Amino acid sequence: MTLGQRIQQIRIDHGLSQEEFAEKLGTTRQTVSRWELDQTYPEVAKIVLISRIFLVSTDSILKDGISTFDTDVEYFTCGVYRGINCEIVETEKFALMLYCSSDKNIVGAKLYKGYENKKSLVAVCERDLVEEKTKFAYLVEDSAPHTAITNSELVSELSTAWDPDIKNSMRRLESFMVDHSDVPLPTVKEAGIPQCLTVWRMADSYCATHDNFNFYLCTGKTEYIFSINVQDTNIYCGASYNTVFDLGLFSGGQFFRIRNYKDNSEKWCGFLCDFSYEPREIKIPTEECELGKCLRTSKGLMWCVKRYNDDEIVLQGCGDDEYTYRRTDKRSEQFTAI
Repeated sequence: MTLGQRIQQIRIDHGLSQEEFAEKLGTTRQTVSRWELDQTYPEVAKIVLISRIFLVSTDSILKDGISTFDTDVEYFTCGVYRGINCEIVETEKFALMLYCSSDKNIVGAKLYKGYENKKSLVAVCERDLVEEKTKFAYLVEDSAPHTAITNSELVSELSTAWDPDIKNSMRRLESFMVDHSDVPLPTVKEAGIPQCLTVWRMADSYCATHDNFNFYLCTGKTEYIFSINVQDTNIYCGASYNTVFDLGLFSGGQFFRIRNYKDNSEKWCGFLCDFSYEPREIKIPTEECELGKCLRTSKGLMWCVKRYNDDEIVLQGCGDDEYTYRRTDKRSEQFTAI
């Protein structure tokens, strides 16, 4: 059996089309077709990924007589890293960097996209607190040639390669893995509201159109948002520790914030960067919970369940906001704790 035939067998055994198989590996149907026809061979990283996703050894994927790969593979581990003026959350497909200048006059966010260490910059946002200007640039998804949406010269930075060594001197705060099992997420009836809020949120999602850019990532412990609405210059880059409790989410503190809306006259606009902030062990005052309300309690902010069904949980956010979490939402990656 050739390498191509073995890959085809794995795909068929899992009931996947070439297109579905390619999507799981972050490649194209045409590439999978060439692999299966033995016209080209997958790179080492793809063989390791096939091994990880489909629970087969790397040796079993390769042609008979070739055993240049060990079956004990050191898998890529996702994580959160922190330095004095920077925090990075890195997954298989993304690397989000939050940073500030040494004088704290510039706060910014950069998002890199690509497989493991082969990522390139697709979005950047910076706020100059002295000049009181917020600049941004991002690439529109799946546009050819790449279209950049920007209000500044930051567009020149787009497609800069990710430097995986940048985190080497940083402290690792969290470790987690991408879940390739494809096991359906539990319903509220099966697991209850707290468990569903936990596992439904442990994911990332990415969308970049001409009008909007949105990236969301939650490790289970830390929640990151990077959002740009071009039409009304509504920009939000945030990072916070939010804890699940029986009937909602409790805010454990926000340590990074770029909230820019038009002229910034709205009370909720603001800019914050404090990489010294650590999550605290807080006894959540559940006795103060009121369903369908957002409450500023004695210990912090509490977003309570407003309504729910088996596949959707809606929390009451600040003001008129609603925070909606769905079991069936499209996710780029689903995470699991180590």
